[in-house]
Amino acid sequence: MNDKLKKQLEKKIRVIPNFPKKGILFQDITSITDDQKLFKKVITKLKEYSIKNDITKIAGIEARGFIFGSAAAIQSNLPFIPIRKKGKLPGKIYKQKYKLEYGIDEIEVHKNAANKKDKILIIDDLIATGGTAVAAANLMRKFNPQEIQFHFIINLYNLNGMKKLQTRFKSSSFLNCLG
Repeated sequence: MNDKLKKQLEKKIRVIPNFPKKGILFQDITSITDDQKLFKKVITKLKEYSIKNDITKIAGIEARGFIFGSAAAIQSNLPFIPIRKKGKLPGKIYKQKYKLEYGIDEIEVHKNAANKKDKILIIDDLIATGGTAVAAANLMRKFNPQEIQFHFIINLYNLNGMKKLQTRFKSSSFLNCLG
């Protein structure tokens, strides 16, 4: 990514202390989507990344990953795969449970969403500890795709989620921030 875009994003991201609970520095990506030109630049970079890496499908993790993932899929002329929370998809689905700091959650995807020929790019707004991202990768592995890659808008580097992913998957982000 070019330094100019990185600086624009650094200036634009709103950090909201103590949200949703005390001690959390919430990184608000709506400050990107509120800025039409900046949002378009981010989507263009995701499109370029998809083309450069021969991606065949783009997946987005509910909910904020849908914002960037679906826009990137449209711009890249690729199918979009929604990775949803439990109970949100009709029909035949794959499920993946995963641990959170405060319990267990589950994500789902349609069984016909991908195949072994696909190179899947999973997009989300932010990576923190990496639990949801690892679960998304495990979910996508059920299709035996050629490759799974990740791209995030923000990496909360002190929470080590990206390091966890990079041992097994090509993973990148636009910004590294303190979480």
